[in-house]
Amino acid sequence: MGAADAPARIIDWLQSSTSARLLADLAATGQHLSHDLLDTLPAGHDECYVRALLVHTAVLEPRQEGLERIAPWLERILADRPAAHARLVYPYAHWVLLRQARTRAAKGRSAPGSWGHIRGRVRLILSFLDWLDEQQLTVATVRQDNLDQWLTSGPQRRHDIRSFLTWAHQRGLTNEHHIRPYPEAPATLVLTEEQRWQELRRCLNDNDLPLRVRVGRTLTLLYGMPASTVRLLTANDIRHDTDGIYFSLGRQPLFVPPRPAALVTELADRARQSAPMATSPSSRACLFPGTVPGQPLSTAGHSLLMRRHGFHTVPARSAALIALAGQLPSPVLAELLNIHVHTARKWASYSQPDWTAYLAERAADRDLRT
Repeated sequence: MGAADAPARIIDWLQSSTSARLLADLAATGQHLSHDLLDTLPAGHDECYVRALLVHTAVLEPRQEGLERIAPWLERILADRPAAHARLVYPYAHWVLLRQARTRAAKGRSAPGSWGHIRGRVRLILSFLDWLDEQQLTVATVRQDNLDQWLTSGPQRRHDIRSFLTWAHQRGLTNEHHIRPYPEAPATLVLTEEQRWQELRRCLNDNDLPLRVRVGRTLTLLYGMPASTVRLLTANDIRHDTDGIYFSLGRQPLFVPPRPAALVTELADRARQSAPMATSPSSRACLFPGTVPGQPLSTAGHSLLMRRHGFHTVPARSAALIALAGQLPSPVLAELLNIHVHTARKWASYSQPDWTAYLAERAADRDLRT
């Protein structure tokens, strides 16, 4: 404790926190601390905090915590459901949703929000099955007109049922149904280019703003990064090179101009120094830390932080992406920002750039190389 950067905070936590009491109770049992032991505890904030703390300090090995929690959650939510519902939802959740999540996790592409996405999909399917029961229908007997009625009488997210019904049809459990993906509407409010640069100058020059607000907003205004990406950034994502610093987000490093780079470097230094307890060598210092050790702010928490200081992410992100799409071809933009090429093309359609000259120059360059 004496070697910690903030021993007073640790002492206060030990004296007043219910999480500290839980940790003391676990230590008093004499049992070996493990994920399996923590899995026997009631799920809640204290159990989650203690587990994250033990991982953060290298007492426990890291694991995909959100992924590990899905299976027991699924067991609990299906326990009181009709058996016919469970027979449909359980295999789909395990062999489609969880399998996809494990594949993403193995490739290092998972994010904490994806677990909430899985839970939302399961709840949507259960809601649909409840509606079928009310209509005295089943997955096997539902017709296209029935499905259309359900889709149009509720929120847009009901169109996400498409994946489940496709899976069911492939296994002969239902007829073929047609559900068009609900078109994503462009943001109704977009900053003008003048407003975008005005806000960027404020982020770079206003020392009264919290540093993490300045950095988060700058990254959104420059690169169109969403809150879900910004909040996950760590000091390890920053690469120093002879010509400046870069973010390692995708296959191509993303250059940060000098003035924003100075803010990013300062925030990274603070993140490394502000951990209240010693961390393991593999721990990653979050640029936007949350209340749980080693974990970042939630997406909602990050957005709330920005709004409290008068910044709204969506209009700024839209303006940045439209501007970038007008300067770079969609494949280049997609690779640079680590977004899907279809997303890049969508933003390009708003700016309507003409890449004839660019493509001709690339062709001439290839001719010179050969």
